[in-house]
Amino acid sequence: PMASIASLVTLRPMPRGKMVTPLFGIFSISLSLFLANNENKALASPKPYLVVLDPGHGGADLGATARIGKRRMAEKDIALAIALHAEKILSNPLYSKPLGRKVKVVLTRRRDQTLPLDSRSDLAKKERADLFVSIHANSETTHKARGLETYFLNNTDDKASLKLQQIENRTSKRERPKTDDLLLRSIAADAGVEASRSAAEILQASISDQLRSEDLRFTDRGVKQAMLYVLLDSQVPAALVECFYLSNQDDLALLAQPENRARIAEGLAKGILRFLATR
Repeated sequence: PMASIASLVTLRPMPRGKMVTPLFGIFSISLSLFLANNENKALASPKPYLVVLDPGHGGADLGATARIGKRRMAEKDIALAIALHAEKILSNPLYSKPLGRKVKVVLTRRRDQTLPLDSRSDLAKKERADLFVSIHANSETTHKARGLETYFLNNTDDKASLKLQQIENRTSKRERPKTDDLLLRSIAADAGVEASRSAAEILQASISDQLRSEDLRFTDRGVKQAMLYVLLDSQVPAALVECFYLSNQDDLALLAQPENRARIAEGLAKGILRFLATR
């Protein structure tokens, strides 16, 4: 007790012209700081994981489009719907509780707006995200290709992946990086290739498992690699999910149902949590 401690301290008369701090005062201040520091440590919670979700396209950039009956569906709307639903799941403490840490989700856009590619990955870099996921839907001219596929950043000579690069990297001349600059940026991104590959594999498997559990018939196109600008400068583990083909009638019918988009979002969110568990 403070009374007993104080009784052990003998205060001597203060010499003239000198300021002397009583020993008891020093002890009291030190004890208060010690207790406050330990109380703050006890109350402090672990830093939450940070995930950046990027609904592709937006605003004037519709992305891929298709008609089902009289209704036109746009990639930008599908991507936003999936991202918002995934955010809701990830922000629920019941889902993140097994991680021992909460999950903070940041979206590159919450509404229908035009965003340059650079600003999307820059946000992930600025926030030092644990994971960056760009969400898209695919399209191609033969209308035969269908299915779900997930990409991570790396060079490729696969024709289909090269075609996707052309589609997803469509930007104004002002935004398109110069060849030398692109090389330097890709070298800087090499350090995160394995983590990004792991993220892509986990996300692809998780969404596929979720859809199979709902008895949905679809094509699992697996994990691929491509030089996608939106992933280039994130400098964090990053993946791009292509949620089926709007150019294919079977995939279009799947995406047209809100409950199926919710299932994709749930599989995506569970995959993100599984990836975070490995960090």
